[in-house]
Amino acid sequence: MDTSLAAQLETVLRKAAGDGTALASMTVDYASETGDGVLEPKGWVERATRSLVFAQGELRRPDGALAASASAVFRRAGD
Repeated sequence: MDTSLAAQLETVLRKAAGDGTALASMTVDYASETGDGVLEPKGWVERATRSLVFAQGELRRPDGALAASASAVFRRAGD
């Protein structure tokens, strides 16, 4: 069974946010469902505060077309 686009994005975003963070909120935007193949994941931190990390991520198809994108907020441990 294939992993859902949302689950793949959550993995990418968690890696970008770093250890010691917990997902508080995630929004996923899906592009058209055309095309197959291995998706190229990319995740990055847009902004971080003492208690929160704001991350963005995307999955691109082999031809460069966007499959899905997401934004998430992570809470740092202990906050």
